[in-house]
Amino acid sequence: MAVRRDASRSPVALVRALLWGIGVGFLLMLLLLVGKTVLAIPVEAVSIGLVRLATTAARPWGALKEWSSSLFQSHRLHRELQESQKQLAEWQAKGLHFEQLAEENLRLRQLLGLAQSLKQPYLAAEVIAIGGSNWFHTVIVNKGEQDGVRQGAPVLNHQGLVGRIGEVNAHHSTVLLLTDRHSAVGVALSDHPNTYGIVKGVGKPWCELVFLSRHVVPRKGEKLVTSGLGGVFPKGIPVGEVLSVQTTTEPPKVRVRPFVKSTELREVIILTNLPPPVIP
Repeated sequence: MAVRRDASRSPVALVRALLWGIGVGFLLMLLLLVGKTVLAIPVEAVSIGLVRLATTAARPWGALKEWSSSLFQSHRLHRELQESQKQLAEWQAKGLHFEQLAEENLRLRQLLGLAQSLKQPYLAAEVIAIGGSNWFHTVIVNKGEQDGVRQGAPVLNHQGLVGRIGEVNAHHSTVLLLTDRHSAVGVALSDHPNTYGIVKGVGKPWCELVFLSRHVVPRKGEKLVTSGLGGVFPKGIPVGEVLSVQTTTEPPKVRVRPFVKSTELREVIILTNLPPPVIP
């Protein structure tokens, strides 16, 4: 009898087990569905937090990378700027050199034209030193007695009369400028025909016009050229222009500004084989 009771309960136990299995499975599915819905918000929040944390952590690296890139670019631009400045300085130096050559060429052409217009033999020379004081205004040129320079010979540049040779040495000579106190040259007035005078140095940047041959008053800006009287200086060499006229004195005090500036002297010509003096 005991054996039969166990056999009759066996199907019931199986059914119960099956039902329990189905119930447990349904419960698990329900928990799974509920977990997906309920846990979705925390998971999303955690995901967003992680993304923000990663983004925040990446910002310093991005900034560092951008700063290093900017620094490298800045160094590169600085090197390019230095190179450009160096090239600009080189071009400016070349431009200045070409400008100086052009100015020198113009001076020499003007000087040659003046020398040819005078139809006088001449000797080219260069100024090697500039002297001067309250009493003596002189320059030194690199030609002397062995080159054919004579004492008293007129000296010119492209602007006009510089002065005359005051002292001659073997290989160099001293030029007495128009502004020197011992300098004097006969001149003619451009606006007053047949009116002559003497431009005399006074040891200043200007000269004085004295001993006018007629009772005339020169006007400011009037040009003066060598008269050719006396035979030392050929006729027609530009000398200077009237700087000021003071009529309160008798005769009027006339200041003359030489065309030639001693500080700008570079190349000169020295006239040679001068004609004998002509007595007026």
